[in-house]
Amino acid sequence: MWLTGCEEALMVHLELERGAPFCANPACALHVRLIDAAVEGGGNWITLADGRMFGRNRFGNALLCDACGTRRGPVRIAVPAMN
Repeated sequence: MWLTGCEEALMVHLELERGAPFCANPACALHVRLIDAAVEGGGNWITLADGRMFGRNRFGNALLCDACGTRRGPVRIAVPAMN
């Protein structure tokens, strides 16, 4: 099946439901799937507990978060210090 650019853009949101990670970069903290523990929701936006928000898009042949796609990533999530 061949899709036009517009049709392909509309299909991106279905990738998560098919089991694809939010970000295709394995080094990114957003390389999570809906079936992973503690992951909820779907779609093309994610908001982290610290308030940071990321979108995702197709960069070349890969679905990447905005940070990885624009070479500002990979995203890191700091682990809270244990007292």
